[in-house]
Amino acid sequence: MKSITLTCLAAGILVLAACGKTDPSQGRITFSLEEGNVAEVATKGSVSNYAALPASTDFSLEIKNNLGATVYSGALGAWNPATELATGNYTATARYGDASEEGPGKPCFEGSASFVVVGGQNTNVRIPVSLGNCIVTIACTDAFKNYYPSQSFRITTPDHPDGFSFDGKGIFVAYQFSVSGSLTTLAGQEYNFPERSFRGEAATCYTVKFDVSNVGGLSITVTFNDSVQTVTLEDVQLNP
Repeated sequence: MKSITLTCLAAGILVLAACGKTDPSQGRITFSLEEGNVAEVATKGSVSNYAALPASTDFSLEIKNNLGATVYSGALGAWNPATELATGNYTATARYGDASEEGPGKPCFEGSASFVVVGGQNTNVRIPVSLGNCIVTIACTDAFKNYYPSQSFRITTPDHPDGFSFDGKGIFVAYQFSVSGSLTTLAGQEYNFPERSFRGEAATCYTVKFDVSNVGGLSITVTFNDSVQTVTLEDVQLNP
């Protein structure tokens, strides 16, 4: 009996030793997100000023091997760090939101990172994510607001021709957008601001700035990305 017991114990030790070995042909990966060009803006600001930022678990994750085959596609929060991948080169892409879903509070983020799975090792992969669309805001100088105390602006895009009323919050758009509006003077005279089109870039916040350009107030200047346009309202008067 004693010899049998010893034999069983020895077998148990061998089993434990075998379980403790790592597979040199596979490795494990954990993922974390880091801020990329999330707030690299034309007029300095932060995405968090215009929308709630997503948690890392809100992102989707796609992993492809060096042949372009997808080895994982699902929620980042559902990734099991105990999952073993064959050694080799991979690319991980994290995404949140969709650039085509434009409007207030509609940011989208995306980022990718290349990494190497090393056999028998645990590796942390940091994925830098950037804002995938741009933010549009509107600002009026004090002189403009004094001359036109009542203003309303609308931002439209090719995918959303009905547009969005600007109420002081940033509007997230893919890239191409137009601004139009109506203005009312202290005397109650109403004018229509004709549509002006602009194009932005991802990970950028743009402010379209309005100012009066003369004493009469019928010419206004529109500044976008350091480019200035002068718009005359006289020919588009609503109530002459």
